Amino acid sequence: MSETIRSKSSAVKSPSDLPPPRDRKGIRPVSPPLSNTPLHRFNYYIVLFAAMAIAFYAWRLLQWKTEVGGWWNLALGKRPPGADAIVGTASASSTPTASASSGGRMSVEDRINDLAAALGMPSKDLAVAIADAVREHVPPASLSSVAAHEPSG
Repeated sequence: MSETIRSKSSAVKSPSDLPPPRDRKGIRPVSPPLSNTPLHRFNYYIVLFAAMAIAFYAWRLLQWKTEVGGWWNLALGKRPPGADAIVGTASASSTPTASASSGGRMSVEDRINDLAAALGMPSKDLAVAIADAVREHVPPASLSSVAAHEPSG
């Protein structure tokens, strides 16, 4: 008997405390995985799996390229202005403004209205807040030159 069996902290005090010896081996012999598979078939499986993975990622890259508007935008990380509305991640209001629906560019007023709708506040309050911030941070000479070039409406 070994010393570990006869130690004081062990529950085994004599050989009769141990289970009876086994009649057979506890584990049957098992061959390693793919040991019966020929190497050429294994290589075909690896190539097939790699081709499926490459095809999937190429398809996903083409989808991504289409979403952002081309390879150049994909490389630079840019999105076209209307991409958020197409993808469905836009946080602006669900009803397009009049100038945006007519195919024209959005004016500053349209953008302020969309931002106000996204923030859930009246557009007049947001316009006043933006106007106050512009008056505080833009020199008066710049404001007057911009006002001279803007048509009053």
